[in-house]
Amino acid sequence: MNGFLLSKRKTFELLLVVLLDLIFYFLWGSADFVILFSFGYVWNWVGSQQDTLKFEGKKYKYSTLKTVLNLQGLVLKPIQKAPYIVKMLARILPAGLFWWGVIVFNESKMPWWAVFIGSFTLELVLLENKIFRQLPPPPPVDIPTQDPPV
Repeated sequence: MNGFLLSKRKTFELLLVVLLDLIFYFLWGSADFVILFSFGYVWNWVGSQQDTLKFEGKKYKYSTLKTVLNLQGLVLKPIQKAPYIVKMLARILPAGLFWWGVIVFNESKMPWWAVFIGSFTLELVLLENKIFRQLPPPPPVDIPTQDPPV
């Protein structure tokens, strides 16, 4: 069985949601906001893993992860050639609309907007990574040297 290994950057992104959850819990004092914030954050985090997740075999046929990736792909397919900011704003919509629908269907009084904030927070983290990402240094160039004539 192949394990799903996370890079340091992806581990940082997941640890950040735990830290933000603790901060928001102490600020709001309500678990409703924290839970929905986490749902939005994790939904978009899974959506950002498209290239690293492989779904093979029957056990992934009705997987939640596969559903999230399919919904993200469905929303992003029409705007593949759009500017980055438009794609970023479009990636926020699927999680927010899905959980908004669940909250409205259940007639709950939970803060539905918290999912949008969670999704937007991860998109800001990914934007920060894109802007400030350290590019690897170029490989050294071999400069041939001439031996002095003997």
